[in-house]
Amino acid sequence: MQEDDYQIEDISTNPLIKKLIEVTIGHDAGFICIQPRGFMFPSVMAKYIDKIKAFEVRDDDIWVCSFPKTGTTWTQEMVWCLMNRMDFDISKKIDLDERSLFFEFKAILKESAAEFHDDKMDRLTVLPSPRIIKTHLPFTMLPDQILSGAKKPKLVYITRNSRDTCVSMFHHWKLLEGYTGTFDLWSEIFYNGLSGYYSPFFKHVETYYNSNYQNILFLKYEDMKTDLKKVVLKVSSFIEKEYPEDDIDCLLDHLSFKNFLNTPALNKSKRIKVAVANNSSHPVEGVGFVRKGIVGDWVNYFTPGMSAKFLEKEEELFQSTGLRL
Repeated sequence: MQEDDYQIEDISTNPLIKKLIEVTIGHDAGFICIQPRGFMFPSVMAKYIDKIKAFEVRDDDIWVCSFPKTGTTWTQEMVWCLMNRMDFDISKKIDLDERSLFFEFKAILKESAAEFHDDKMDRLTVLPSPRIIKTHLPFTMLPDQILSGAKKPKLVYITRNSRDTCVSMFHHWKLLEGYTGTFDLWSEIFYNGLSGYYSPFFKHVETYYNSNYQNILFLKYEDMKTDLKKVVLKVSSFIEKEYPEDDIDCLLDHLSFKNFLNTPALNKSKRIKVAVANNSSHPVEGVGFVRKGIVGDWVNYFTPGMSAKFLEKEEELFQSTGLRL
């Protein structure tokens, strides 16, 4: 449902947000919540909301949508390869961030990083079709043409269980956002729907799962880990790009965790170097954008009490949507 009006609420005085600002490099400008949608962002997002709403969508676009750290990069690369005749040579030469642009990237950057990046929305307007667009926006904040049904691009949404998402986003914020706090604080912030941007997580998942949008494919990271070939075939069918089995097998090898770790065009090593160079990150030895790629790493971080609270949230999501994470 399209919403013409919105309000911007400054949430920087929230006690947990104040703690987040205190232990994070460069987010002194604070955070806002976009109402009535109810999602939080760095305050810079206020400058971009109207531009996001008015963006010209095309019916042949493919949008890879997700909450951060739920398998986005893996899904992006899968979709790009399927749409581009399995051109692995180009894939290894040109960064994924250049082949599949991050729609609202400029709208979440802190001031110290903004000058190093262009506005992807401007670049997308002149790209030839079909465009493969990455976004972390909740469904209710996608461009108006999607929400109104005026345009019907394909949406591929990927999600994963909440506890692994929390752990992965914790490392992401340490690596690229300058977070220096503890995991216990981070898990409390995440649980309360205040983890920097695009939060709350559970509400984000629900906006897509309950959207009633017809042209959407809903994926789970755990299914990709269990049977990647099955998911690849499902995506291939959804975007109407069929391939012989030998080609699919080559894609599976290309999508392996080992290949991601060893391919700079996929592991975002250049972006991390820029973040370190402009002092906007808090790098951790041996930790990169692509970290472990496993299911269940949360057991090494969560207390039993916090784990139980997250499971309660997942149960609430199941009761309201029928979706099991």
